[in-house]
Amino acid sequence: MQILKNKNLPKGITIRKAAKLLKISRSTLYYKPRKESSCNQELMELIEKNYLKDPTMGFRRMKARLERLTGKRINHKRVRRLMRKMGLKGIVPSPRTTKTTKTHYNNLLKTTSASYPNKIWCADITYVRTKGGFAYGVAIMDLYSRKVLSFKLSNTLDESFCLEAAEEALRKYGAPCIIHTDRGKQFTGKRFTKLFEGAGSRISTGEFGFKDNILMERFWRSYKWECVYLRERMGLKELKEITRDWVRYYNSDRPHQSLGYKSPDEVYYGYRVAV
Repeated sequence: MQILKNKNLPKGITIRKAAKLLKISRSTLYYKPRKESSCNQELMELIEKNYLKDPTMGFRRMKARLERLTGKRINHKRVRRLMRKMGLKGIVPSPRTTKTTKTHYNNLLKTTSASYPNKIWCADITYVRTKGGFAYGVAIMDLYSRKVLSFKLSNTLDESFCLEAAEEALRKYGAPCIIHTDRGKQFTGKRFTKLFEGAGSRISTGEFGFKDNILMERFWRSYKWECVYLRERMGLKELKEITRDWVRYYNSDRPHQSLGYKSPDEVYYGYRVAV
């Protein structure tokens, strides 16, 4: 392309022939990109400055932010074009925190229920916005008492932090009769399933549209609204500290209506734990 633009062609080859051979339009050879106006350059500087503060901003939020800073109406198409030109795009999590895989495990919760502690554990993953990106959390819960047996946070969505949470729960509380998860690859992989099967647990996986993991969804809602959303956006280190304190409160002090206003620890251990 550069040779064509500089017209450094072999003898006997015209621009028309060369463009035809390369299957490109001749008009692109004569196009000169127009420089952005001084107004747009100022906007691009503001976009860059605000994007560095919050890389989760898409063009809509960026538009609102720019209008607040400049006091002027700005077309969203203009902001989108400038962000594309700068190669900026709001960081967002994937629609699902787990990638579903095929598995031969069945949903055992259809035929059994949690009638005592350590009969059924469930595990799930969520995401939390942090400064500069996202953190992923995995929790393992006793289904009977709602006690959170293990909670781990990571800045990457892989199998290792799920294994770490599982190993901690097994080490502290022994093995459940059943471990129930969704069909995400973090939970249906060989390392995770063999860890529980080796401890004597049966593997259970959920199904699309079947509300078998609703208690985990309720827990995530409580965690985010009671622990995360009440505070300014945190870095991963601070989030881990806040989460550790909140999980301790959730297990030992927070009364649950569904448990007769007892705490998960009271139900799990069978007596009131001294505060």
